[in-house]
Amino acid sequence: MRTYRIGALALLLPLALLAGCSDDNPTGPGRGQLRVQMTDAPAEIQAVNLVVTEVSARTETSDTTSGWQILNATAQTYNLLSLQNGVFATIGDASVPAGTYTQVRLKLGAGSTIVVDGVTYPLTVPSGMQSGLKLNGSFNVPAGGTTDIALDFDASRSIIQNGAGDYILKPVVKIMGVSSAGAIKGVVQPAGVTTSIVAVVADTLGTTVAAADGKFTLSVLPAGTYTLRFDPASTAYRDTVLTGIVVSAGSTTDVDTVALTLQ
Repeated sequence: MRTYRIGALALLLPLALLAGCSDDNPTGPGRGQLRVQMTDAPAEIQAVNLVVTEVSARTETSDTTSGWQILNATAQTYNLLSLQNGVFATIGDASVPAGTYTQVRLKLGAGSTIVVDGVTYPLTVPSGMQSGLKLNGSFNVPAGGTTDIALDFDASRSIIQNGAGDYILKPVVKIMGVSSAGAIKGVVQPAGVTTSIVAVVADTLGTTVAAADGKFTLSVLPAGTYTLRFDPASTAYRDTVLTGIVVSAGSTTDVDTVALTLQ
């Protein structure tokens, strides 16, 4: 069995969970709003269509079989590769009892597919995933407030191809509270040159590929000082490195225009 590494630079931070909250969506006494949004790191494939049948969260005081608060129970198919460069899909949003939560769970259903070189293949979800992909951590939902959680789903590291050529899903997901996460945006010129962008502190913490117009956004980043590496697919251009890019919680750092240099 081998990892299907379609994008060589598509690496992701190991699982961590932080949370942020605001007071712009008050609810009933003793309740708050919990919203889960999803985005994706890049992969050089045409589509990863993931069927999500339920999104829920578990309270700190509940045991392993109870205390799950359902945020969405309507099955929906998401193409992870459409969720890049700052694009998120809200996959769960509900009023829940205020308090501390320790897990977010995604139930994944049958019918997921992957498109490679224009051909659609079944994407196998192991039986354990059908009982729920559990993402561990601790976050607070305040009474009368809203907690936003962002999921960064790394498609390229989440796809395994076995010896028989079958594609299997082994999800790799980064999670942060929206108010704790920062972002970096900018524009790569000339536009139209496929360019991978990697954000690094001591490790790779975010990746993306510039859109056709050159614009890019690296989302769900911890606060820190980053090095950005730009790797154009065309050998006509040199790799470019920017250093000292400061990212703060809850804000987006704009690096403006990054001009690629000819060899």
